[in-house]
Amino acid sequence: MIGLPQGKNYSGIRESNMRIQDDNASFRFNQSGLRKFLGDLECEIMELVWKKANPTVTVRNVFEALKKERQIAYTTVMTTMVRLSEKGLLKIVDKAGLANCYAPADTRDEFIRKSVFWVLKQFSREFPHECQEYFAKAKAKKR
Repeated sequence: MIGLPQGKNYSGIRESNMRIQDDNASFRFNQSGLRKFLGDLECEIMELVWKKANPTVTVRNVFEALKKERQIAYTTVMTTMVRLSEKGLLKIVDKAGLANCYAPADTRDEFIRKSVFWVLKQFSREFPHECQEYFAKAKAKKR
């Protein structure tokens, strides 16, 4: 991989159904932060899960927090969390009665690291010369 630090093992970057690796995924240059990788509601839900999971969270927990900020249906939150689970961002780890208990598959920092490495890997494959040039210039500026 051109431009990525040498001697690191990047095989931990999950090649699963994670949104950024989905055939329908796009990297949203015009968005900031995690919204570059996730849709708006997905991003809000993941931020709440990372904040509230102790160690798990239910759809109800997330819904109650979201409805304080916006008008949203419980079923919308439930469907989005199921899809986040299918994409490998959330995992169902337990049941509380009939409700699924979710935990994040990765910490927020791990998700960001894996996402950034995945994007860099794609750019390095598509534009190896330009990436090599960019990282060489960036390294020279550090000195």
